[in-house]
Amino acid sequence: MTSISVPSSRPLEGPKTDALIRVVAAAAEIGTQPLIVGAFARDVWFWHLHGIETVRATADIDISVQLPDWDSFDRFGRVLLERGLTQPIARHPEKFVVPTTGQKVDLLPFGDLSEDGQKIVWPTDQSSLSILGFDESFNSAPYVTTPGVADGTLRIATLPAIMLLKCVAMYERLDDRKKKDGADIGFTLSHYVEAGNGARLAEGPDADIMEQVRGDLEAAGSMLLGRDMGRIAERATHARVAASLRAEVTSSSQCPLAQEIARNVADGRFGRARELLRALIVGLETTGGHHA
Repeated sequence: MTSISVPSSRPLEGPKTDALIRVVAAAAEIGTQPLIVGAFARDVWFWHLHGIETVRATADIDISVQLPDWDSFDRFGRVLLERGLTQPIARHPEKFVVPTTGQKVDLLPFGDLSEDGQKIVWPTDQSSLSILGFDESFNSAPYVTTPGVADGTLRIATLPAIMLLKCVAMYERLDDRKKKDGADIGFTLSHYVEAGNGARLAEGPDADIMEQVRGDLEAAGSMLLGRDMGRIAERATHARVAASLRAEVTSSSQCPLAQEIARNVADGRFGRARELLRALIVGLETTGGHHA
């Protein structure tokens, strides 16, 4: 498993580091490893590792944990409470706060506590949440180190994994998530090359992309990202994401992601947004759909 280090020139904020230290310690106590996902993971890759300012800063930390059952989830929560976090909302056992700093932490469990391997059902209110993409996010995640966090104790979802998760989550709760997820997906499409991937377009297995997109660097980044998503996606995740993206470039009306990409990164050009999504789909379907 590879490892990355947050540079001292762009360190994590103190409240986030403090919260991560507490979460890592709690996870070790129950025998699991936390995985950073969501917008904070995006910020680590773009800003902290590559100096690329993101469209919006995030206040929360989303942590995914692989757990065998709901008793383990409850135990993890109790250990977090013992380590100084609080639960501000009784009916939301996944939400925690470090009271001394106000740092929010959300827990997103996956693993054998899911009955079908595709969703979890919260015991508190019987609402469901898709966990498609979490297994491959965990399995492909490098370790990340920062002062106070030991090597090999904390994982971070890669940008392709974050994209898979966002493409699933956005369509599951479209009214709540389309603006922020659409903005994040569009930003990632348009900046993927800058995030340490430029050399891959010049040599190696993806050097054919620039010719395919006729030198369009932004479309090249989108296609490369799609390939990387396909390389890790399991069959069910790939099928869900590919179907949603195909609808975006074929529907005459139901295309919320294309609309958000047009608004956020394509200067209002809906056609350009669809071009980037088509490149993403070509990449995704070139490499994906083969894992069980």
